[in-house]
Amino acid sequence: MNTDKRHLVQLQKALIPVSKMVIKFGLQYNEFRNNSQKAYIKAAEELLLEADIKPTNQAIAVKTGIDRRTIAEFKNQTTDKQDALNKMDLVIIDLQKAKTKSKQLSHASLTTLIDNIYGNHIRAKAVITELLSSEMLFKEANYYLIAGSLSQQLEQQAALAEEVDITTKRLFQTFYKKMFATDQKQDLNQASIFSSKIPHSKHNQVNQIIDKKLRQFQQEMAALIALHETNVPEGTYANVGFSQFQFDSTE
Repeated sequence: MNTDKRHLVQLQKALIPVSKMVIKFGLQYNEFRNNSQKAYIKAAEELLLEADIKPTNQAIAVKTGIDRRTIAEFKNQTTDKQDALNKMDLVIIDLQKAKTKSKQLSHASLTTLIDNIYGNHIRAKAVITELLSSEMLFKEANYYLIAGSLSQQLEQQAALAEEVDITTKRLFQTFYKKMFATDQKQDLNQASIFSSKIPHSKHNQVNQIIDKKLRQFQQEMAALIALHETNVPEGTYANVGFSQFQFDSTE
């Protein structure tokens, strides 16, 4: 397998956990594709600026293969907070509105509420199953009871989405530098250490040990980073640091 094909396979593997996350957030493929296009444009702008090239629509088009008109439309768009909400968020918001009238929803009413948001992209039954498993809804006889802490659920989901956004960005910055960058002066390390020889019965024990070691390492790194900080306001310089990923493929 040549280098280009190997890189493509590695990139596809790296995109799987990202795809899992956006699916959990209720994002449909067409929405993910649209957001990926925006991300491509922003990434091309950053790469051009790093190379001291003016990020014109033409330069971005050459870099990404995206039509110049599409790039121009993206640049002319104003920020809309509604775009930041995925479909599951919108369902939660509508459930909050419905709760002000009644804490109970019939199956027909709930199905209509979901269909108005998801359309024909996904069956209402699958969304209801997700809401029940997340304890946003409770099944009672012939109706559904809306949970009392939906606003808190939405806040937690928004916070998680922001955390995932930051973490994913850091992951791909390191991945890109490690796999594709020609500038070897960048000391950005990326490694995966794992084993498929540990019996499942020992996974919990090993996970606890790894968790403890990683937390100790976090404290050491926080102290090291603080040692090199200067007395300036937050956001003065570009961020530098590290992200940790602990995983268990049985989870």
